[in-house]
Amino acid sequence: MRSTNKIAAFIVLLAVICGFLQAGMEMPLHTKRLSDKVLIVWICDYMQQIATVALATEKGIVVIEASLIRVHDARIRQAIEKEFGRKDIKYLINTHFHHDHTAGNQIYADATIIGHKNTPAGMREELTGEGLVKLVDKFKGMQKDREEALKHLDPGSRDYKFTEEFIACLKLAIPELQNGFIPTYPTVLFEKNLILDMGDMTIELYSIGGMHTDSDIAIFVPEEGLVALGDVPPDQILPYIRKELKSDFSVTLENWGRIVDSGREIKYVNMAHSDMFISVETYKEQYKYLSTLWKGVSEMFKKGKTLEEAKKKYTVEKDFPYFKDRITKRRDIDITQYNIESIWEKITKEQE
Repeated sequence: MRSTNKIAAFIVLLAVICGFLQAGMEMPLHTKRLSDKVLIVWICDYMQQIATVALATEKGIVVIEASLIRVHDARIRQAIEKEFGRKDIKYLINTHFHHDHTAGNQIYADATIIGHKNTPAGMREELTGEGLVKLVDKFKGMQKDREEALKHLDPGSRDYKFTEEFIACLKLAIPELQNGFIPTYPTVLFEKNLILDMGDMTIELYSIGGMHTDSDIAIFVPEEGLVALGDVPPDQILPYIRKELKSDFSVTLENWGRIVDSGREIKYVNMAHSDMFISVETYKEQYKYLSTLWKGVSEMFKKGKTLEEAKKKYTVEKDFPYFKDRITKRRDIDITQYNIESIWEKITKEQE
């Protein structure tokens, strides 16, 4: 079965590369070494794209994150294999189900793909049937809008270059999703955590759902001091707990604590999108902020206090001064107040 998968993956890879060369739409590819064993690869200068992490271990290469565009993943895979001088890709890890992180899984069909247990269902909703039709129609509308916007931008401006790259990416994504696209699901699934023993490297996978999707995970590589994340709030904004998600946020905090409270050094935090950044200090402060709110609001609930009393207790200026110069509102909604409401709702549902 594995040999068949390898042959199929090679055929797909070759077809994608040929199509890419015929299209003549090359966008810049960037690589960044964190160590001899850790490589980050991404495509585009201005348009946010997935920053793929590759780990060269004794037992094979581990890739964290695919992307939306197969031709990009094919180039990234080639770059990884060239940089490390080897082709033994053992695992691909999906940080969550969204199409811009999983549509390119097809390029790694010969590897074992790992994700949270909620990932396949989310992928099916977005990447099959009516969901796929809606996604393609959405991209077509975006392309039309961006092409019109480009006419009114200064060709020398950053906005122009960003929009130009955006259009080029859409021109690749739309036909790819319409022709030869096969949703490729993770086959190794976990609920709370999973540890991969890669010989010289331990790769720890933790469920952290609740801030973006119910399938979010964090990856920690203690030997390299590396944390790899998907789409979570970046450095400049307070993190928030989405009310509509059903994730057990106490598990998220427990797992987050296993990373930041373990005494092991964190040297670098990588966010999935190439234009997003989070420092090690902010990553730790985000955990402190949300765990403080969770514990404090839970205690107030147990003591019979009201939601309004809980909302009056905490302010960024008084309780979390580290974030006082960050974005503390989202669409005119105070994030801390929203988080307290989210925690209160989750605790209330637990009691029902």
